[in-house]
Amino acid sequence: MERLTIWSLFLIPWFSLYFLDRSAIRKYMPVALFATVINTLLGQIAWTYNWWKFKETLFAWDKVIPLFTVYGVFLVGTIWIFVFTFRKFWIYMLVNLVTDLFYGFGLATWLNQLGIRSGGGNISPIQNLFLMLFIAIILYVYQLWQEGIIGGGNENKEKLAEKEPVKTFKIRSRVKAK
Repeated sequence: MERLTIWSLFLIPWFSLYFLDRSAIRKYMPVALFATVINTLLGQIAWTYNWWKFKETLFAWDKVIPLFTVYGVFLVGTIWIFVFTFRKFWIYMLVNLVTDLFYGFGLATWLNQLGIRSGGGNISPIQNLFLMLFIAIILYVYQLWQEGIIGGGNENKEKLAEKEPVKTFKIRSRVKAK
């Protein structure tokens, strides 16, 4: 059961990208990779300060930064959240709050019960929630910067005003047009 859970948390999110338009993946992949860097650093801090530890992982070498969370569900989840909520800050924060509550009080508890993760070390679920929401704000600001909305000159804002919006979601048809 543990191995199936771990592999599912790693692979299913990646398969879900099939349903996104490629331009949306291209648009939000930089912020997802930035989230991965932050989560990798956070995982190293968590390991050092005993916030949580993963007992079961995909491979023997990914105990500190487990691939199935950081490079699976978190990376792809970031793309999905940005697809549906970017440029709607309060909805973005609400979705992150719900997602982080689900992870902190649902999924993490379940992973602990399965023996995959040992948690609750030196950080409480509430502290973890505030940390994740702080990271969500950093990611949102990063995406604003990435698109030239902040930190750029007026020429960037003029270019953005002329740009056609990117299609972010479409279900790809398996039937090819003739």
